[in-house]
Amino acid sequence: MPPSSPAEPNPAEPNSDGRQDLPPAPDRPAADAASAPTDAAEDAAATTLGAVREPQRLHPLTLLLRVGTSLPALVIILLPILRNPGSTENVTSLVLGALYGVFALPAILLQYWRFSYRITPKQIVIQSGVFNRKNRSIPIERVQNIQIERNLVARLFGIAKVKLETAGSTSTEGSLEYVHQDEARKIRQVVRSFQRDAEGADAAAEANADAEDAADRDTLLDMPLRRVLLSGAFRFSLLYLAVIFTVLELFNPEALVERVLRARGRMEWVSEIVFSHPALAILATVGAAIILGWISGIGVHVARYYNFRLWLDGDKLRKRHGLFTVTEGTIPLDKVQALILRTNPFMRAFGWYELKVQTIGLDVEEQGHRVIAPFAGAERILELARQVRSVQLPESFTRVSRLTIRRRFIRYTAVLAALLLPAIYFWPADWLHLGGVVLPWWGFGLVPFILGWAVLQYRNHMYASGEDGFYIRRGVLSHYLWILPVEKFHVFHATASIFQRRLGLKTLFVDTAGAATFEYPEVIDVPAAEADAQFDTLHRRFRRLYRGRVEAATGAPDTRLAPDERPHLPVDEAPE
Repeated sequence: MPPSSPAEPNPAEPNSDGRQDLPPAPDRPAADAASAPTDAAEDAAATTLGAVREPQRLHPLTLLLRVGTSLPALVIILLPILRNPGSTENVTSLVLGALYGVFALPAILLQYWRFSYRITPKQIVIQSGVFNRKNRSIPIERVQNIQIERNLVARLFGIAKVKLETAGSTSTEGSLEYVHQDEARKIRQVVRSFQRDAEGADAAAEANADAEDAADRDTLLDMPLRRVLLSGAFRFSLLYLAVIFTVLELFNPEALVERVLRARGRMEWVSEIVFSHPALAILATVGAAIILGWISGIGVHVARYYNFRLWLDGDKLRKRHGLFTVTEGTIPLDKVQALILRTNPFMRAFGWYELKVQTIGLDVEEQGHRVIAPFAGAERILELARQVRSVQLPESFTRVSRLTIRRRFIRYTAVLAALLLPAIYFWPADWLHLGGVVLPWWGFGLVPFILGWAVLQYRNHMYASGEDGFYIRRGVLSHYLWILPVEKFHVFHATASIFQRRLGLKTLFVDTAGAATFEYPEVIDVPAAEADAQFDTLHRRFRRLYRGRVEAATGAPDTRLAPDERPHLPVDEAPE
């Protein structure tokens, strides 16, 4: 890759440890300057590993792909001109198209030219921005996952996108879009080697190792196309359905539907019945939406998990999957905070489950959880879970209080009434009435279903406490089983709302690092006495584990001592 231009900021700026990366000497090439004597051990590793010490640019094809990505917007701008070239109302489109050529294309070029990155044994530095310059420094030790993505176009050109994720981050910390595929693997190997403080020879051997051979040797789970299709058949997605209806907005949907239904004479009687009975039209629309949603679920699942493979790489789980975009990433085992088994009524009827892990760093594309087994039988899922940590499911679970049925029923009915009563009050007299009653009144026919829903939530909400962790089961359409190890507890507390206090109930909440925003592992409506007992039990087990570890490391059962009397945990001295 070409070196950075003189316009780039001075690369000799402090590292996270206060030292500087020296610029290349004027009388020797940059490759030799990478071994300038800042620290002998670090420079030896950097030279052997081929660490990037000078600012590097993205692959030149990045420009082409970014311009291609912006072309749909240009097509939409020019669409009125393309549909009606002779119209005098196309001045706005012409002006917007000219602005695109004057501002958008130069902005893409400048963003590429002003973007650079470099890697040192201590940090990854990413510099970006045209007018507002950003200098992002990512400490090497905080990098949790380096994910390599290659969509269809990237695979054709031999390039890849590199995502850098750190512990505790709610989004991708840094993104290199795009670099050569060999450079992407090199970046990952260099960062891993610096993290492990490996010897140069071992790191070079690891860099040259064939990932396919490693996958074949230590494969934990792979999914052929037939299994991926089967797993997609149990899913439902509105993604492609939304795309279809968005596309239809560009056309006349009534004319399109009528044209399809009247395409053949044998379908004419169907179209007449549908268009003459509004109720049948609604049912047909709902049925079509369900079918399209089911097909969409299969399509989304195949695109995401095609050729899925999971394997063990030392102390990390590695996975690779994708049809159009091939994604390869790692999950450090020591960063896993909880295990989550997910299924739904249809999957559970056939004994199929999905296994997720909750890690310190949130993956917003997977709602805070990382899927390590999209589809497998119960026994196989447990075998994979035990690759992460020892799992022994309890023999029995305890249900929450039956009073939760009443609380949920009242709450959901109140929400329904709050939605329907204003609609009833403002409903125009000339609008649709069924049986002489305004349409929103019929919404209260959902009350029996609300009661049934509350009963199902009660029957599927259970918990159990073991010596090694806490187990929570919840969900109706999606059944979740959380496995929360004691050593991963961060916060646990029992709370009670004003309504729960009147009924003698509490909510028991167990928090771990990286918990998803809308999927908390909590037990709702536990009898107050039982909630307090469980709280004390969890706290006692956590304290016993914590004190045992502190005593093993320091020789003392606690660290709450005066500073001069406090035992210190052993630390490795930095090399001189």
